[in-house]
Amino acid sequence: MSTLKYSDFKVHPVFPEVVTSQVQNLSLECAPHFHLGYDFTLITSGLLELKHNNSISYFNRDQLCIINPGNVHYGKGIGKEPLSIKNIRISQNFMHEIIITQEKHRLIPLIFPQCAIFDQNVIHLFKTYFDVARQAQKPPQDVLDAGWKLFYALIEFADEMVLLGNERNQLLKSIEIMQQAVDKTIKISDIAQAVHLSEYHFIKKFKQIFGLTPYSYFMQMKLESAFYTLIQGKKIQDVANQYGYADQAHFNRLIKQHYGYTPLAVKKIKSV
Repeated sequence: MSTLKYSDFKVHPVFPEVVTSQVQNLSLECAPHFHLGYDFTLITSGLLELKHNNSISYFNRDQLCIINPGNVHYGKGIGKEPLSIKNIRISQNFMHEIIITQEKHRLIPLIFPQCAIFDQNVIHLFKTYFDVARQAQKPPQDVLDAGWKLFYALIEFADEMVLLGNERNQLLKSIEIMQQAVDKTIKISDIAQAVHLSEYHFIKKFKQIFGLTPYSYFMQMKLESAFYTLIQGKKIQDVANQYGYADQAHFNRLIKQHYGYTPLAVKKIKSV
């Protein structure tokens, strides 16, 4: 299961593409999963053991952990003190808009380092935005000011994506194909052909690098896209149809199982 199941999501109307959430006393290990946006997690208590890219990292209290879009990861709290976290997730589109308006010379997409961020100014800006964005009585201007200060500080830690080996670039291209077809049905064999790999080799290498089979990756991408579309307030049946879930009852069960919310509850997340 994903840590998302234990989160308390909120979206402030000032920044509709930024989602805040928090988890208290998390003790179970989450299943391998990924996010469509940039994921920034602040450890507020305990110690997080995070597994990603065939490595293990540890994050202590008041350290910021960053997960790039599509990076398969999983983790758990370890040690005597229960793990609690605060999280801010920013959509790729919005993050790229920030980069373009501020630094037109930089290429996108950007990637963030997988090591802990210790910068106390960034930690302070994170906490400030998190608090004001989750309080309905706060003036919108306060949310706006706190948000832009944080976003501009965060992009200072990002690097331009480095050109990788041909095979890995082929696999990254396959993810782009999935993103373009997220509201459609697509065959894994067609994706493999599009990136000039045999289906067998494509599936084997994809799982080796990303930790999930292409099918599992695509289905999670589809479900997470549906989840964020629900947050925007669209009708449940329309969202289910848009992403190819012919059986709405099955769609409802998947959302509840993965996120801990019914689709109806997800539609209410946008209200702070």
